Amino acid sequence: MITTIGRVLATGVVVALGFGIVANLAPIGIWQMFMACVGWALAYFGDELAPLVGVTSSPSTSQYIEPVIRGIGWLFLLLAFGLFLVRMQRIW
Repeated sequence: MITTIGRVLATGVVVALGFGIVANLAPIGIWQMFMACVGWALAYFGDELAPLVGVTSSPSTSQYIEPVIRGIGWLFLLLAFGLFLVRMQRIW
């Protein structure tokens, strides 16, 4: 249930950032969308993308690796959203 909510939230954040980038409100448009897409992929798929990050997991360590990978994905999403908020507040 928590995974499903996280996936829906991650998708919503990426869609919202995509609209902001299309409306030319992003300070570094293409790189910000790249960060958002990488963050979405890590937050959405989690443990399945662990080998791409360089983390190998076994079935016994999967329960520990997946939250870390999803957390890294959410950090990318928050960084991209933070850049959007900085632009909206006219700080940058």
